Parts: sequence; C-alpha cells; structure tokens
Amino acid sequence: MALAVAKAHEEANNAAAASALLIGGYQQRQLRGPLSPSAWPDSYRPIRRVHFTDVQEVVDIMKLQSAAGTPLIVEGSEMIEVEKWSALSHVSSLLHDRKVLVKKSSSSKFRYFDIKKNTGKFEFQNPVEEVQETFGDFLQEAEEIYMKGSNARMYLQETLSGHSEMAEEFSSWKWELPIRISAECGWGLPDSNELFIGMLGAETPLHFDERENLFFQIRGLKEIVVYPFVDYPRLYPFPTTHPCDRQSMVGSPLDADLTAFPKFKDAVGHFATLKAGDLLYLPYGWWHWLRNLDSMSISVSFWSTTPSADLSTGIPKEFTEHMLTRVRRNLESSWAAPRAPLSRQGN
Repeated sequence: MALAVAKAHEEANNAAAASALLIGGYQQRQLRGPLSPSAWPDSYRPIRRVHFTDVQEVVDIMKLQSAAGTPLIVEGSEMIEVEKWSALSHVSSLLHDRKVLVKKSSSSKFRYFDIKKNTGKFEFQNPVEEVQETFGDFLQEAEEIYMKGSNARMYLQETLSGHSEMAEEFSSWKWELPIRISAECGWGLPDSNELFIGMLGAETPLHFDERENLFFQIRGLKEIVVYPFVDYPRLYPFPTTHPCDRQSMVGSPLDADLTAFPKFKDAVGHFATLKAGDLLYLPYGWWHWLRNLDSMSISVSFWSTTPSADLSTGIPKEFTEHMLTRVRRNLESSWAAPRAPLSRQGN
C-alpha cells in the first residue's frame, strides 16, 4: 500500500511538472557568484576548433563541415574588432537612445515563445516579460538587480536590420568571410543579424533554429552545449502548435528531469566555452543551450537560409537521418494544421 501511494505521488509530481512546462513554467535554480564552465558527461564531446589562417582555408574547411552538418569553432578570425566592444561605452555610443528589445525573467531562464503559434489553444502564461527600453536603462536596471542580490535576470535581443545609426560599425566588419562561407556552402547570403547581450548566468533554453548560423562571440564568456538535429525524439520538443515550438521540454541540460524525459540521457552533446573572437558554426536544426559565464556577454548571429532539397530529378532513393527528421517535423506540422470541414455536394 505504501509503495502504491509513493508511486502515485511520484506520477502526480511528474504530471504536474509536465503541465507546468506546457503553460510556460520552468524548473528554477539559484545562482550565486561567478560561474565556471559546466562539467559535462564523459560521453559528451568538445566542439572542434581551428585557428584562422586565411579566408580560403577556412572556407574549404567550412564546406566539409557544412556537408557533414557538424559544428565548428574558428578562432582568431577578427571578423569584428572585439577590443573596442570590451568597453560597454562603445555599445552605448552605437545604440544611443534607441529603444531595443529587452527580456526580463524572475530567474536565469529565458524561454522563447510566440503566442501566435498557439494554434493548439494550450493554456499558456508568458514565461518572460518583453519590453522596449534604451541600452542605458538596461544597464541601470541590471546593476540594481546585482546590488539587490536578486535571482532575476535581463537579456537584450535586438535584430540589427534598420539600425542605420550603426552603419559605420557595420562597415568595419569583415564581411568577406561570412559571405564566402554562405555562398560556397550553398546557403543563402547572410540576410539577418541579431545582437545578444545578457547578464551573468542568463540561459537560453534548449531549442533549434531552421537556418544556418554563424555565431560570433564579441565580449565575455559564454558556454554552449549542442545536440544533433537527429536527436529530435530525445530532446522532447514542444508540439508544433504550442507557443514554445522549436524548443525542448527538457529546458536545461544542467538539471534535466530524467524521470520525465528518460530518452534525454542518450542524447549526444557537444560542448564549448566561447571567448571573445570565436566564430561558431551552428548547422541548421542543431539543438543548443547557452549560458553567460560573466556579466554582459555579447554575441552576434549571422543568419542564412538553407535551400530546399532539389527534387527536380525525382525523390531520392535514400534519405539521410537529417532529411527524415525534417520530414517528421513537416508531417507533424501538416497533421496539426487546422482543416476546413468537408462540404457536402448536393444531388
């Protein structure tokens, strides 16, 4: 009898945890003091690193990485002058009084969501607050949070399209490398950049993007762990009709609930600590989790589209695991899409 009661209690707790996730919740951990890189399981592998020599050599290496669909870190590319970004006054001089997107969380967790995707009509509470404010206000509020010893965190995430005030800064970036990588790997040219600035300990939850990403670390340290797109079933994605589509219900690999998500233990992680000047290639579909190891870590993404598979010569006789994972996701989206009722034809 006691065992049955204990099991029922455990099942109730698991059900409550899953329910909390679906409505926007997240398991919380307290942060105290500076952060060291995490210790990952022995089965996890470090992301391959190469040192920049010249553009052509890096492009040749990247063509192989892209074909294999595996991540890579290029050190010392000097694509962006990181030295001047070490002073936050440089960021202030770029953004001036322009209002940017700032996300606020009561913890270190910053779960993404898009309420327009809630076609499944899930009960959902926004996990973070999103506001528009100046970079100066962002810095001041961050300092107040640190002074109070609060677990709350803030994260600035701004698309750089339309920021004409940064034209001189953009012109100083070495665009040859990302443009040639994109062109020779068969992607679309970089068409979007996103700026990320976060407080100590701010975490980006496990999620994947449906684009190719060249991710440049500008300031501070950021740790990352990534998982292949083909680990899709082991990462427990939210339904495609949920506001948290493209995210893992596991949330953080640091405190994964293996009772609720037992397959996650078999996921194959690849990890790194990114420092200023590192350029990370993050292939289409790779799941990734990131955490700032110090205050005001700054990164920029260079996004490129991946062309659709060429079926002009017919359907392939064999599908790769990556292709099958994309098909699986597309089928899930198609099956979940609302359908108009069938009309009755008159006699």
